[in-house]
Amino acid sequence: MNPRSPKNEIEETEIVPSSSSSNQQTEIGSSSVAKSYEKTIVIDPVTKDIYDLEKEIGSLYGGRGRVYKALYSQYEKEKDMHEPAGVVTLKTIDLKLHKTEFNEFRSQSTIGLPYIRGAKVIGSMRIFGTPSNLFCVSLQYMSEGSLRYILSTRTNKTLPEDFISVVLKEVLVGLRDELHVEPNPRVHNTLNVGDIFVHIDDASGEMLIKLACQASVYDSGNIPDYNRGAASSSSSILDPESISKLVTAPEVFGSKNDNSGPKSDIWLLGIMALELAFGVLPVRNREDLDHIIEKLRKKRRFPKSLKKLLIVKKRKTTFKKAMNLLKPKEKVFSKKFERMVRECLAKNPRERPTAAQLLSSSFFTIERDIEKFKRFVLSAKKNPVPTDN
Repeated sequence: MNPRSPKNEIEETEIVPSSSSSNQQTEIGSSSVAKSYEKTIVIDPVTKDIYDLEKEIGSLYGGRGRVYKALYSQYEKEKDMHEPAGVVTLKTIDLKLHKTEFNEFRSQSTIGLPYIRGAKVIGSMRIFGTPSNLFCVSLQYMSEGSLRYILSTRTNKTLPEDFISVVLKEVLVGLRDELHVEPNPRVHNTLNVGDIFVHIDDASGEMLIKLACQASVYDSGNIPDYNRGAASSSSSILDPESISKLVTAPEVFGSKNDNSGPKSDIWLLGIMALELAFGVLPVRNREDLDHIIEKLRKKRRFPKSLKKLLIVKKRKTTFKKAMNLLKPKEKVFSKKFERMVRECLAKNPRERPTAAQLLSSSFFTIERDIEKFKRFVLSAKKNPVPTDN
């Protein structure tokens, strides 16, 4: 695919349908819904490019915005025809139905990163509005969706250390080379497992791991099933979206000022590492999170389960019994992994490493089997966890 250069101007002109759109096609807009035998399309009113919506692959703002896999056709003015140009992801939201979210999405998109071939951070290829008040952002298509969605398809919703290293290394390269760049570094601010996307090319088999940021962030797949089986009741553990509001860095949480910076993202990377290693964090409030992190800072070795740290906190028990609960029967994680997490979760941001410093640490310099991780991703697609109807 060879997308045209990113254009972020938002212009409203009349839609000019292509010659192929006159037969059994519906131009999406407002609340129009295509019938099963029709093709639903979106036409960029400025470039006249066509986005043929193949299937819905995700959402944003709790379902108030829709995300599609779309067949992309560029309009060639000289030939007065459309040429197929590949597959893209198209994020959409309707002003008439969701004004607040529409305005937030538009504002966020106009300051987002542009698409750059080979970049580790997903940028916007094209941003445009339609006369029917639909706002759209086209992005590079990521076939496997987010890592959070991939994990949701597996019974064990965690990754082994080797895979955690593979994934986080790609995230850190994106932070170092594309976001945390001096003299004007950008802060991700919401870094989490749901912002890591994976693509495997059908033809070449090449695997890409990329970071979504701002306009490229969305919920992929069946996200509500992520906590499936994680707790005995739905109220005992918060969902990932609710948790994301609790896990910001200490200098940011509860502050009325914008105290975020690159080191705030490093804190979130540490939280991400915990989620990948242990699964959904068993926290209901900030106090629970602070208790877990404080225990991990002091502990000689990480436990097999973070829940045990909270059990000891809540129960009245003897010191000896508490130590038995916390003492791992066997080594669960390597010292390299534990050291990396502790460094990321240092309370003082000045004591946290930079993305570049982390990449030079022993946890990320060890050679990992990337092909093995690719097989894990593909097996997740072939053997999804069944869901209740």
